[in-house]
Amino acid sequence: MKLNRHQKAGVVILILFVAFVLFSELSVSKTEINNWENPLYWNKYPKKANPVWFSIFREQVPTTVLSPSEASKVGEEYYLFTYVYVHRYSRPPNNIVFDRIDPGYYIIEITRPDGIKIRIYDDELKEGVNLNTEPKMSMQIFSAMREQLNLKEEDRAILTPMKILFAKDVNFATLEGAYKIEVLCNCDKPPQVIVQGEAYGLLGTDNYGRDIWVGFVKSMRNTLYLALVTSVIIVVLGVLIGSISGYFDNELSKVVTFLLEVLTALPVLPILIVITWVISTQGMGEKVSVPPLKFMLLLAFLLMGKFAKTIRTITIKEKAKEYIMVEVSLGASGVYILRRHIGPVILEHALRHFTFLMPRIVALISLFGFFGMIPGTNWGSFMIEAMEQGALYGSKWWWILSPG
Repeated sequence: MKLNRHQKAGVVILILFVAFVLFSELSVSKTEINNWENPLYWNKYPKKANPVWFSIFREQVPTTVLSPSEASKVGEEYYLFTYVYVHRYSRPPNNIVFDRIDPGYYIIEITRPDGIKIRIYDDELKEGVNLNTEPKMSMQIFSAMREQLNLKEEDRAILTPMKILFAKDVNFATLEGAYKIEVLCNCDKPPQVIVQGEAYGLLGTDNYGRDIWVGFVKSMRNTLYLALVTSVIIVVLGVLIGSISGYFDNELSKVVTFLLEVLTALPVLPILIVITWVISTQGMGEKVSVPPLKFMLLLAFLLMGKFAKTIRTITIKEKAKEYIMVEVSLGASGVYILRRHIGPVILEHALRHFTFLMPRIVALISLFGFFGMIPGTNWGSFMIEAMEQGALYGSKWWWILSPG
């Protein structure tokens, strides 16, 4: 079968969309997806960071997750892990976080590009720590750089530890180059070192430090899953009910025909809202929770009427054709006629209808998610969360626009 220009364009768009979905799924880890709604998981990430591509418009210090460049054993219990961070920006990073800490004794030293070595920590550690909030680290940095930068006591309340650590001279220009971070500890695995900047990921981070790209992928996964399964249920039920009621003329088919007429005439959206609210559960201060299977079956049942009615009409029309009447007179069964002759015609229409149905279901799911009346995270809940965090008025247009 030769495709025309519009069909070729449609195939290309479909291939690109499938490739984008696959890339999106592979770009995030299962742990990140599962912890999207857990703010504690994201506390080590920068808050309200811009996307990395935002540096096209202005210079942004990206967030960098460091892995040890060297690891060696010191004595019988201690390990020395060395990290290297190369800074090439006119502004310092926002923070340095030491995460995934095994409880134990830690000595942390930072050597600047100019050779100045600062021991920022020398004590027990039980959990993650960062430069901006740990008083011991702040004090060590201030003391080590006091003479170099001509610091006064009142500067401690004005200057951040990162600004002091990355200062080149008394004018506080940023010192560029390689910063070596050494961690000596009696631990089994190296801590994770995160240099927090102003930019992170493809879509930046929200007010809690969550990677917005992870939320986008999770909402896309749930939205497409619900839409795909619901569309398949509508098509399967519509084909079965429409073809059987159209071919066999009995009392049951008359009841089914009446039911299809009722479903076609019903205002779907108001009824769906009311029934969804009835079958949902909600705790004190919690989101509305709806069982996914119940929601999909309900949505499929309400949207099936028009499609099943069309399938019934096609079946009646095909059944009246001469060659089918001849086969019936020769003893062919109804199941054979439906499968052999009417089925291919119905299948072609069903596939065409599926391509129109899927986007409609996506739009409905997003609408319900926007009002918090649908299970899980979806594009609707993703957008309303963006608006609740001020993305619309905080110049984070990419967050609102991404589901488009």
